[in-house]
Amino acid sequence: MKSRKFVLLTLVIASLLLSLVATQCAPATKAPPTEKPTVEEKPTEKPAEKVKIVYWSMFSEGEPLQQLLDQATQDFMKENPDIEVEVNWAGRQVLTVLQSAIAAGTQVDIVDHSDDRVYNAIVKSGLALPLDEYLDEKAYDSDKAWKDTFKPGALEIGKADDGKYYLIPRDDYISAFFYNVKMLDELGIHPSPGEMTWTEFVDMLETIRSEKPDVSPLGADGPVSFYNNWYFTYLAIRLAGKDAFREAAYDKTGEKWGEPEFLQAAQMIEEIQGYFQKGFEGSVWPAAQVQWVNSEIAMMFCGAWLPKEMSEQTPEGFEISLFGFPKVEGGKGNEYVEHWANTYGVLKDCKHPEAVARYLQYITSKKVGTDIASLGTPVPLVGVPVPPALENQFKILETHTAIPARAGLNTEIPEYMDNVFNVCDDKLFQMQIGPEEFIECLKTESAAYWAR
Repeated sequence: MKSRKFVLLTLVIASLLLSLVATQCAPATKAPPTEKPTVEEKPTEKPAEKVKIVYWSMFSEGEPLQQLLDQATQDFMKENPDIEVEVNWAGRQVLTVLQSAIAAGTQVDIVDHSDDRVYNAIVKSGLALPLDEYLDEKAYDSDKAWKDTFKPGALEIGKADDGKYYLIPRDDYISAFFYNVKMLDELGIHPSPGEMTWTEFVDMLETIRSEKPDVSPLGADGPVSFYNNWYFTYLAIRLAGKDAFREAAYDKTGEKWGEPEFLQAAQMIEEIQGYFQKGFEGSVWPAAQVQWVNSEIAMMFCGAWLPKEMSEQTPEGFEISLFGFPKVEGGKGNEYVEHWANTYGVLKDCKHPEAVARYLQYITSKKVGTDIASLGTPVPLVGVPVPPALENQFKILETHTAIPARAGLNTEIPEYMDNVFNVCDDKLFQMQIGPEEFIECLKTESAAYWAR
């Protein structure tokens, strides 16, 4: 009996042990989830590699526009942390040292200067990158194409003979007569921005001289060739037409300068020389401009940078406006106005053209353009305010046909312009020779130049 109980007890213990083992080995039953399962996180994308672009600028440190562009560049890099912009504030001689820098393998991606200088430095020499595909992209912070943010005709300044666009205008200018508004108002003179005739112009000068004997009707700093030759260039084109003017410059014999319209243009300059301030032929820049803002001179012919250039010396309340070069009755080229710009050019060997284009799109955005215009500098961007003194610039551009500086000759044959045209013109403008001698100078010096 006792042994039966023992066997029975043994079987019960064994059964319990088997049950315990089975429970421990069975797979656990999952409880229904009480929260949403955690979404598997994607691996962090590797940030884009930072690229560096290099801009060699025509500005020197401390200039108002340099300071503005420097701040704009800093702002751009904050908005585009993947692009570093290194700027060399090289000054006005920037293009002089560019060739040696390129030859030495120095990275230079962007340069800027007046359009004729940039064109000669990198476009004419085949070093520039065409920018057409980037102009078709959206502008910075805009749904418009980049090219559509510029005012009509502005991009044509940077278009080459192959039909491609190489230069991007930042600030643009015409040449015109800048005058003291209050002084002319006192005399009842209200110049038409673009329709004054040469006869009306001379009559106005005579009125100023007779009514304001202490004021010189015209002002000039005679040693500045670039300013002097505006007078003959405009008069020659007004009388003979743009094509005839260009053909005379390219004439290998020089004889085309003997056409009667060119002599007449020289004689018209002689006609007005008595209206300039005394000693103008030796006046050192910017002496005449200082006299102008101090109401000793009524008007000056200059580029549209003049109001900004003289802003720090201009007395409070001095009001400035402008009118285009007068039309000549019966002339063949009365419709033209010179129009040029300070432009950006991109070197074709730059390694990051997309980054360069992005930077230029930012610098020519409405935001930065508005800041530039606030300095008194004209900007060829749609929707950017026009500096008050320059409102007539864009009125003139709307009603005239724009041509490059000196009808393109400054860009195409700069050596001829410096060594022949300007040399002869300075002598005429500074009253060292008369109109007939001037024409003879152009004829003989042109023949000698082209014979080299």
